[in-house]
Amino acid sequence: MRKKRVKKIKLSTRFYIHEVLTTLDKLQPAMSKSERAWFENHLSFQHIFHMPRDPNHRLMGMWMLLLRTAHIKRKKEPWFIVNGVSIRYGISEHALISGFNCKNYGFIHLGIKIRENLDFKKKHFKNIVVKHEDVREKLIGMVPLGERSKERLRMMVLYFLSNIIIAPIKTGDKAPQVDEFCLKAVSDLTFCRNFQWGRYSFDYMLGNISHPVNHFNGSVTNNEKYIWPVPGFFLSMEDQIRDVLGCAR
Repeated sequence: MRKKRVKKIKLSTRFYIHEVLTTLDKLQPAMSKSERAWFENHLSFQHIFHMPRDPNHRLMGMWMLLLRTAHIKRKKEPWFIVNGVSIRYGISEHALISGFNCKNYGFIHLGIKIRENLDFKKKHFKNIVVKHEDVREKLIGMVPLGERSKERLRMMVLYFLSNIIIAPIKTGDKAPQVDEFCLKAVSDLTFCRNFQWGRYSFDYMLGNISHPVNHFNGSVTNNEKYIWPVPGFFLSMEDQIRDVLGCAR
């Protein structure tokens, strides 16, 4: 066991809260009152704009959790054992700490996959594979077509969702396409206001959490090549361990 702990793996994050909020603040023309109000009045997103904007987020808390993941049969909630303390991070904890809407999906989640299409994506990105950088570049170059136009706002929402709620695991040439559900959802801003993004972010994050040592089978020979990405909105998970154990960020 001691031998496994000395293996070195670089832990990285694809969580872009600093980049997203800075980009939105520096848009030219600046965000209109209606565009800013959409985010500031969103019950799940309004507090994001008041969070610390740290360009170099330290991941000590996540290291403590990932290296101490408990093996359980249930797949809907991870458990961690830290200093003899059992820590559960389920949907209830995610809702309480993140402040997101984590209610059950109901029929509306299933309905949008059938009802909505990719017209917004085809209009602005044609048939290319849309990546994180593409959305940011398109947003910066957009000019609002009057107060009634919602096209730039939709691009803002897509940029926000694809970089904070459903942050990509990889960037650059190897980056995956922006989440298709988000590409469909932004065509309906009312849906985006009411949807259970907290549960969606939890499901996304949970699907990508696993034990780094198990992944590499306890044998990491070329350390600099092994970067373990932390996906999604993981800040609330870090907050939980700090609250329980008083860990510093």
